[in-house]
Amino acid sequence: MSDFSPRTAFSPGHITGFFQIRNHENPHIKGSVGAGLVLNKGIHSTVTPFQMSGDIAGDTVRDTERDTVRDAEIYLNGVAAVNSHDSTNAVLTVVSELSRIAEKRYNTSFRFKIQENGSLPVGSGFGLSAAGALSTAFAINSSLSLGLSKDELIEIAHYAEVINGSGLGDVAGEAAGGLAVREIPGGPMHGKFYSIPLSESEKQKKIYCLVLGELSTKEVITNEDQSRKINQAGASALQNFLKNSSLDSFMDESLKFTKNIGLLSPEAEKVIDSIDAADGKAAQAMLGNTVFAIPSDRENAGEYISELMQKFGDVYECKIETNGPRVCLSAF
Repeated sequence: MSDFSPRTAFSPGHITGFFQIRNHENPHIKGSVGAGLVLNKGIHSTVTPFQMSGDIAGDTVRDTERDTVRDAEIYLNGVAAVNSHDSTNAVLTVVSELSRIAEKRYNTSFRFKIQENGSLPVGSGFGLSAAGALSTAFAINSSLSLGLSKDELIEIAHYAEVINGSGLGDVAGEAAGGLAVREIPGGPMHGKFYSIPLSESEKQKKIYCLVLGELSTKEVITNEDQSRKINQAGASALQNFLKNSSLDSFMDESLKFTKNIGLLSPEAEKVIDSIDAADGKAAQAMLGNTVFAIPSDRENAGEYISELMQKFGDVYECKIETNGPRVCLSAF
């Protein structure tokens, strides 16, 4: 028996400013196009593998309908995760895909303990489902010495997100880093995504995020009327942004998109309208009941925005993360 040690990997979170849904029967081609900001906060996943003795088929219990491995314990911030949640199912699908590869290589089956830790709330538009899938994929690959490439791991995570309905483009965005553009939907196999160059001062900008509640990604992207509004507004936003790809332009197009698709809660609208252009620019994280804002260069603009947001709820302070998912040298 080989000695497989625990490994920790990190994936940044991601705020989508605007997007367009691109459906396809092939989950590797299905996804979204648009743009977003990659955050320096996300998910650390520590994976501990255990080899299972005996016959492979007898030890690993597979749910063939959902294509997941049941023999995996998942904890989010120390609390056992519920396997019926879409984001948890995405992680289980990643485990299933990589377990299959590991079983062929080592002629034994595995079970896993997966400890996910994050400093942002789930279901609020931070792309944490994708971050969990990516960080788990990178950690398992390292722990079991599978030798898969970065692109192969990203592809598996994208597939897992799409088939479980927990996201469409966050995996690609988080893989790109920075101010991320998704021009063709899908993972590395079929998609096109990249990072827009930012100045050093832009990289140091703080992003203030006000969480006002949760919003189900699956419910929105499967609603035909809502999808139609999103696609109309998203096509216009991406076209305009690609003509002038800058951080300011991203925020401007994100705000237009926010106003046009009709998902803005009265509370979120009040916060966005309260942030004067002299202090910064704000929009809604897609998809989540979360307002994000970037302050202007005016002195004390960031403090003003933070204090304003704190009157309405919990505020999270982030920066732009230019790197994508990676294995950590040690547990965080």
